[in-house]
Amino acid sequence: MPLFKFQALHAGGQKTTGVIEADSLISAKDRLRLQQMMITEIIPYAETKRKPSISRAQQLSITRMIGQLLNAGVPLYETLVILEEKYKKMPFHPLLVDLCDNVKKGESLSRALASYPTLFDPIYIAMVKAGEESGELKASFEELTHLLENKNRFKKKIVASTAYPLFLGTFCIIVFVSLLIWVIPSLKNLFEGRSLHPLTQTVFALSDLFLAHVPLITLITLILFLLALLGLTHPKLKPHWDCLLLRFPIIGPLILLASTTRFCKTASLLLKGGTPLLQTLELSRSVLKNQTLQNAARAAEKEVSEGSLLSLQAGWMPPLAPRMLSIGEKTGQIGPMFSHIAALCEEDLSRSLERYTALLQPILLLILGLLIGTVVLSILIPLTDVGSVL
Repeated sequence: MPLFKFQALHAGGQKTTGVIEADSLISAKDRLRLQQMMITEIIPYAETKRKPSISRAQQLSITRMIGQLLNAGVPLYETLVILEEKYKKMPFHPLLVDLCDNVKKGESLSRALASYPTLFDPIYIAMVKAGEESGELKASFEELTHLLENKNRFKKKIVASTAYPLFLGTFCIIVFVSLLIWVIPSLKNLFEGRSLHPLTQTVFALSDLFLAHVPLITLITLILFLLALLGLTHPKLKPHWDCLLLRFPIIGPLILLASTTRFCKTASLLLKGGTPLLQTLELSRSVLKNQTLQNAARAAEKEVSEGSLLSLQAGWMPPLAPRMLSIGEKTGQIGPMFSHIAALCEEDLSRSLERYTALLQPILLLILGLLIGTVVLSILIPLTDVGSVL
């Protein structure tokens, strides 16, 4: 059933906007008039050029509610209708109306979700499809809820572990540059005509260098930032950047652990939902943000499709993964083994982040203290000389 976006006035003069479902434009107008609204504008929703948007938190909330309602015995269509009525004023309300309409026509939910590839990734759609085919749709939504919760929790953990060191490092740079640009120049006049200590001369020379080349230094910093950003996003540069990151002593192992955790968690849930192994490997590969690891996983997937054992092609993972997958293949428990690998890698990643964060914070504080102490000492030494002369 078509959707129409409208703007109207209530009987009390209040403005309202929304989306309404109707057979035709005339039918949509009649429905709004029955609600005692004076229509100021109404057009087909497809002509608005606005696509529904949904945040991760909203997607998690909807997924959790669908699972709860299905588990309570509510039919799928009634479940979607309940959601549509609950979220009438949300930006993603048209999405729910469209899902209701498609399911009412007899279309599968996974196919309806597939028409919104920017909102629902292939893994989400595949798990819904597997639940439909196995008759365990409620279990699929419960697993999807766990997957989204774990994904959000995992992301928050990484952000929380890196936010403070990044803030402290940025603050350290800002304080040092501020001292060189504003504090030191205001004190230089006190020491004109005097022979200065080499440390003081070095700090003053560095301050003069910053002041003389502020535009150039700013431009170079901006160019380096843009180059780093380009390397992270440009299709031709990103593979080289990803490969370089994996070779860094500390960053590389952390990236590998994080990527393996996401890959194995996704693979475990897909296999548990009944997705075939090759399709599971293909879908799980999409959660690997590093292209070097994606290429390695793609090559492993090709070898598995030709009859090779998965454990023999898992060399891109941490060393424990191939051995555990080999045991899983022998016992026929590859899905649960993926879950165990993810748990071990996540635990190892958490310990590593805590260890590096605990070590990095005092190092940054020490650097900040040394920088400020050096600048302050360079000022105190000449003042001490003046006091001795007096």
